[in-house]
Amino acid sequence: MKSMINKALALIMFAALSLSLTACSGNEPDLEIDSMAMAEASGIIGGISNTDETAAAEFLDMKDDKVEDFFGEYGYSIDGAAFKNGLDGWLALKEEFGEIVNISEPEMASDSKEITATFYINGSKRTGKCVVVMDGKKKITSITTSADYTISENMEKAGLNTLLGMGTTFAILIFLSLIISMFKFLPGSGGMKAKEDKKAAPLDNAVSQIAAREELASENEIDNGELVAVITAAIAAYEASSGSTAGSDGFVVRSIRRHY
Repeated sequence: MKSMINKALALIMFAALSLSLTACSGNEPDLEIDSMAMAEASGIIGGISNTDETAAAEFLDMKDDKVEDFFGEYGYSIDGAAFKNGLDGWLALKEEFGEIVNISEPEMASDSKEITATFYINGSKRTGKCVVVMDGKKKITSITTSADYTISENMEKAGLNTLLGMGTTFAILIFLSLIISMFKFLPGSGGMKAKEDKKAAPLDNAVSQIAAREELASENEIDNGELVAVITAAIAAYEASSGSTAGSDGFVVRSIRRHY
């Protein structure tokens, strides 16, 4: 009994310890936001927004580690792929913003894992924002740019995307139906066999009609022979009843015509 109580107490203490550790891990302090992090984020955004197309093409052609080495010489810690993606995203929206009027100071925020710096962009055509994300070592890991659109513009884009998706689907279905319809022209397919059977049908009908006519003609010959014998016998009987002695050799049945 005493051993069971000791085991129960041990389990309770273990559960309490686990809960305390979980609470401690959930209350990790936010990362410190210092002036260096703000300056690094501002410098990167300033560099991206002022990069011309020629310089941008050179950066995009560079390998990721070369990009990291380039900025490392100026004291920046940045992921090469993150910079190239951020630069490409900025160039894609550059015309949407129009002429850049100003870029705000960064709004800094942090949690236990990362620091974010949000820059608000004011352009001649539309507004937007750019978000820079850093890890615990103040290394830039993500740069994203987005533009602000009105509700009507978002609805228009959604409608165009829907039409494009439906159009693509119907085009693929039509293409597949055309391919399936061509199967009947392949050798050995059911369509070719049906076509051959259709071509052979008139010939078979003609052969059947010829055979039927020949059979009818042979039957008519047999019927005519019997009919000649009956007519000859009838005439002979008539001559005998009328007192004539002429036999069947006195007349010849030349032809028989039937009227239907």
